[in-house]
Amino acid sequence: MHYFFLGNTPDLSLLELKSLYPGNFDLVAKEIASYDQSLDLTGLFRLGGTKKVAESLAVVELKDLTTKLTELIASDESKNIAITDYADLGMERSVFHTIKSGVERSIRFVSMETTEHELLMLSHQHVAEFNLIAEGTKIVIAKTVWIYDAEDWVSRDRNKPYRDIKRGMLPPKVARIMVNLATSGKTGLTIADPFCGTGTVLSEAIMVGQNVIGGDTNPDAIPGTKSNLEWILSTPGLSPRAYQLLVADATHFHESFPSVDCIATEPYMGPLLDERNPSSLDKIKNIAKGLDKLYRGAFKSFALSLPVGGRVVMSIPTFHVYNREIGTISIDTLVSLGYNYISAIPYSKPGGIVVRNITILEKK
Repeated sequence: MHYFFLGNTPDLSLLELKSLYPGNFDLVAKEIASYDQSLDLTGLFRLGGTKKVAESLAVVELKDLTTKLTELIASDESKNIAITDYADLGMERSVFHTIKSGVERSIRFVSMETTEHELLMLSHQHVAEFNLIAEGTKIVIAKTVWIYDAEDWVSRDRNKPYRDIKRGMLPPKVARIMVNLATSGKTGLTIADPFCGTGTVLSEAIMVGQNVIGGDTNPDAIPGTKSNLEWILSTPGLSPRAYQLLVADATHFHESFPSVDCIATEPYMGPLLDERNPSSLDKIKNIAKGLDKLYRGAFKSFALSLPVGGRVVMSIPTFHVYNREIGTISIDTLVSLGYNYISAIPYSKPGGIVVRNITILEKK
C-alpha cells in the first residue's frame, strides 16, 4: 500500500491522481490518499499535486507501535530519522528515548516534534521519515519513498526569462495538474494553450513529454513565451519537443490551429482586482458578461479543432464580492456548445476575489 500526501487543494490533487493511475484512491485523511496498486516511483515526477509518497511497512495496534517502530528503524540504514504523526497520537518524548535505546547502532532524530516536517529538510539531510497514519483502530507505519522537488518548481516559476506580473499568474504546479487532466497521462500528444501568456502551461506540458501549440493576442507574449520554452528545453536530460507559437485570437483558434489533441488553458480573466478595494458590483458584473462572451466564442472555435473525446481543461473564473458570487460562462452553455461536462474543482487563495474553477470538458 502506498500513501499520497496531497497538495493545498486536495480535491484537485486527487483528481489528477485518478486521471493518471488505474485503480482506486481512498481518502484516509483530508490530505492523504491510499493506493493499493503497484507503483513505479520513477514516474512520480510528473505529478503536480502530490507533495510526497510513503510506502506501508506495517499495520499495528496502538499498544505495539513503539516496539514495531523500534524494529523498523533498527532495520533501516539511515542515520537521520523523523517520525511524523498524522494520527494525532500526542507522542511523548520518552517514546523517542525508548526507540533510541532499542536500536544498537547510532541514530539521530532530526526533531522531537511529530508535526509535519519540512520536506526540503527531509530531502537535504537524507532523513528516513516514518509516517503514522490512522486506519480505523490501527496505526499504519509508512516510510516516505518520494518527495517532490520543491526547488525545481520554484526555479521554473521564478527564474524563467520572461515574466509578466499582469499575465502568467498560474502556478506551475496547477498548470502541470491541468496538463495531466487534459492528456490523462498519455505522452507525445499535441496540447494547445490558446491564451498562452508567459507559457506556463506549455512549459509544464513539455516537461512531461508533450508537443505544444500556443496562441495569444498580446504580440509581446509570443517572443516571451518562446524564450521561456527554449529555456525549459535546455533542461539537462529533457528530450526535444515540437512547439508552435502564433499571435492568434482564441475565438478564431481553429483558423490558426485546425487540429490539436487537447487544450489546457487559463484564459484572460479580466483586469486585476484589488482585494482590499474591489471595483463596484456593476463593473464586476460587466467584466463577467464580457468574459462570458469571450469564452463562448473560444469554446465554439475549440470544438472545430478537437477530435471527439478531446479534452479542454480551463480555469473558468467566478467573482466572490459583496457577499455575492458572480459567474461567467455556465455549464449549461458549455454543454450546448458541444461538450460533455466531466468535473470542476475550485481553486483560490484564501479570501481572494477570483476563484478559478478548474473545469474538465470533453468534445461530444
